[in-house]
Amino acid sequence: MAIAKELWLSLIMEGMVPDTSFLSRSVDMSEFVEYNKLNLAEAGVDPNVLIDNDTFPVPVSQRNDIPKELLLHTFDTENTVVRNIEEKEAAYAKMESVIRSHRNALIKKTSTFAAYNWCPVKDGDFTPVIVSSGAANASGVKKVSFEDFLDMEAKFRALDVDMNTLVAVLNAVHLADLRKEDIKLYKDVMSSGKLFSFSIFSFSGLPYFDTATGQKKAYGSAKGATDTQASLVYSDKEVMRAMGDTEVFAKYKDPDQRGDVIGFQQRFTAYSIRNKHIGAIYSGK
Repeated sequence: MAIAKELWLSLIMEGMVPDTSFLSRSVDMSEFVEYNKLNLAEAGVDPNVLIDNDTFPVPVSQRNDIPKELLLHTFDTENTVVRNIEEKEAAYAKMESVIRSHRNALIKKTSTFAAYNWCPVKDGDFTPVIVSSGAANASGVKKVSFEDFLDMEAKFRALDVDMNTLVAVLNAVHLADLRKEDIKLYKDVMSSGKLFSFSIFSFSGLPYFDTATGQKKAYGSAKGATDTQASLVYSDKEVMRAMGDTEVFAKYKDPDQRGDVIGFQQRFTAYSIRNKHIGAIYSGK
């Protein structure tokens, strides 16, 4: 059944990083992956800069880079069975539909993983985190405003970040807040795809912050009473992704299931490159 496996693999790999997804706005390091490991080096100390130097020869130093090896994470879909009778009676190619469902599940999970790793843990000199400044809504959460994104833009500008590299990934609540604040400006933003200097995207799987501590919640942890979802902002030159092997696991004509059983495995990772020029805006309570 090698031909079938090749077909399923082509379907799963098709559009794994959609052009319309924020995931495409990052440094793709897949070419540096070998045996599902990413081989990199952490740059050493920058050289000193001399002003009005009158001492010669000019001092010489060697930069010692630190090699790093990152093992790509493994993302496995749960197996799905397509029974023989279902495939025969369906008015569509059910197996192909199942494959696309697995692909969509992998896209969402890897995107959620990337968004979490690209989001700072807390406010810092190079990782600005802003609490929304608007009035409280009916649920007691402060609305995010256009001014909040202007303030965030100013923080990135103060860090000398290239404004053309900025990306903002908004959650559904923040998009609604902006629409309610100024419907005309909101429509202009959505039609242009630009929120001031930020290229704008939306995603449901963004991380949460604990409003009591001002820190990002642990990955996969349950949402607490004081938690609100953040919107993510970053420079696309400061975050990376890397894709490794894609595998299909299939059992054809399984006698117990009376059908075909199929599942997929994707090797993938995503990180902030220097833990700089990444930020977040979350709703205060």
